[in-house]
Amino acid sequence: MTYVAEARPRRRTTPHQPRPTSLEVRLTGSRVSRGRIDSHIRTLLGHRNEAIAAALADKVSLAAVSAVVGIRAADVKRLGGAYQDLHFSGAQQEWHLSGLQAVVRQLDAALEEKERSVESLRRDVVEGLEAGHLDIFRIAALTSLPAERIRELIRPVAL
Repeated sequence: MTYVAEARPRRRTTPHQPRPTSLEVRLTGSRVSRGRIDSHIRTLLGHRNEAIAAALADKVSLAAVSAVVGIRAADVKRLGGAYQDLHFSGAQQEWHLSGLQAVVRQLDAALEEKERSVESLRRDVVEGLEAGHLDIFRIAALTSLPAERIRELIRPVAL
């Protein structure tokens, strides 16, 4: 086979991709934001559950832990019972309760941030649908949510 310089294949042209609109960029960004927030909430729930178990291992009363955390005593007992490898450390009850309060405050802030994110997503979805630029399936593809979840998001808002 002989090499001929002019015989090389022609460059393939890629079809022109239109630039995404600012709404599409916001919808795509909401996917990343939701993932970050959900990951942070899962981490905080793990910290809360470990703090509950450590408090119960140090003989902090179930009622005190339940009052600080804001969940039922039966749920506190169930969550604390999941950690069998914790032993009595001798830490004061106030230390455990203040640590639990800090984690609960962080968790509440993360849940509020998630609610704001969902509300922002709802506004963007409604804006895209009302403007007629996007359909529900394009929005579902941009946000990585099922179309049914998108419908649930906009259900309280009358279109």
